[in-house]
Amino acid sequence: MINQIYLLNITVSGVKCIKEDVRLDFYKKTIDKNFNPEKYRVKAIYGENGSGKSALITAVKIFQNLMMRTNYLMESQTQGFLDEIINKSTGTLRFTCEILIVTDKEQIVFNYSFCLGKNNNALYEIQSEKLKAKNGNYPNNKYQILFECKEGELIYISCNEQAKEVIEKVTTNLLSMQSFIYLYVTNIKKVAVEGEKFLDKDFFLYMLMFSFTPMFMKIYIPAEDQHELYFLRRSLKEEGIKQKELMEKLFAFEERWNVYSSVNQKYVLKEYYDKYKQKVGQLTQFIKIFKPGLVSIDIDAKENGEEYVCDLNLNYGDYVINKEFESTGIKKLIRLFDCFESASTGGIVFVDEMDANLNDIYLCKLIEYFMYYGKGQLCFTTHNLDPMSVLKDNRNSIDFLSSDNHLISWTSRGNASPENCYKNGMIEDSPFNIDATDFVGIFGE
Repeated sequence: MINQIYLLNITVSGVKCIKEDVRLDFYKKTIDKNFNPEKYRVKAIYGENGSGKSALITAVKIFQNLMMRTNYLMESQTQGFLDEIINKSTGTLRFTCEILIVTDKEQIVFNYSFCLGKNNNALYEIQSEKLKAKNGNYPNNKYQILFECKEGELIYISCNEQAKEVIEKVTTNLLSMQSFIYLYVTNIKKVAVEGEKFLDKDFFLYMLMFSFTPMFMKIYIPAEDQHELYFLRRSLKEEGIKQKELMEKLFAFEERWNVYSSVNQKYVLKEYYDKYKQKVGQLTQFIKIFKPGLVSIDIDAKENGEEYVCDLNLNYGDYVINKEFESTGIKKLIRLFDCFESASTGGIVFVDEMDANLNDIYLCKLIEYFMYYGKGQLCFTTHNLDPMSVLKDNRNSIDFLSSDNHLISWTSRGNASPENCYKNGMIEDSPFNIDATDFVGIFGE
């Protein structure tokens, strides 16, 4: 049923130093039946320290968490985190994305948005949430609203009265602290069927298709763990509807791209263990490129009820070392493997500071691979200028974010190279007016 999921753009404001809207476009052409993303799969974001590059990645992670994590906004840790990262002058975090989903029969463009802000109890809540959809085969089609929530109330929903009544029951008094989409998906048995019949098949299909988007995202922020992917998928299958054929078609897309398996997952459900072992085998081949002396990566698996607690040890023949005690560069490659595998097979991947601890040559060769062979999307922040030489001829692949939240995409400028323009302050709003003499008097002459 689903053949491809593609992120068209995101718009973010109110995160860290980003006050006004910053829009990141992945595909700048008009969406029509001739959609072809082959030259629009990789994007590098450059900018001064503190310009907001990491803030964009953080906003995407918050979107994923809202869609997938139980009681995300109700956790004190989340509230403390939001209090730190939401811009104090705006007081609200706004996020919008456009997603294209290609099916066997049509292309559907979804427009999703939410706004987080504080309530009277000084807790962050969902002040608004909206999902719209349109047919993506023709550029002049207009969006139709699927649902809209404001101040914790469902103010519009595009489904029949019978479905509306059921949906209102399972979302009443919950919409200020939990996403409508999350509530819909986790109550799928109640809201999708009554006996053997759909309450509203069209609405159900749209909602379920869009809910797959955050599942296909991998966001690398140091020390992040994405075990939610496993448990939401498991919940969907356990609470599955009786129309097995439809569900199997939807999950067939996931099985084909195989983006759920994670070599960095410490807790592995037993039903996924064989797939986990396959991924570790792939990881071994990947690390051997950089460390030819590697014999194997061994799994230390301990039973813990319905799951295994897994640890990885790198075996070099004459010695074995736990992955956490490997060199910083190899450890970074292991942690990024899940992201690279996902971007190669159809996932949507964001990596913050991808260049950190990686050799320049390795970095450029990896990026070159995703340009020519990747089937998904890879967006990363970096300070390393070397990837510019790889990406400069690729379409819409280099963005510059200024300290005043202006985003400029690189376009060809005759013989000028993006790296020289950037270093010499010739990119609009990114002057880099710093001289070596500026440090005199701070560190001494």
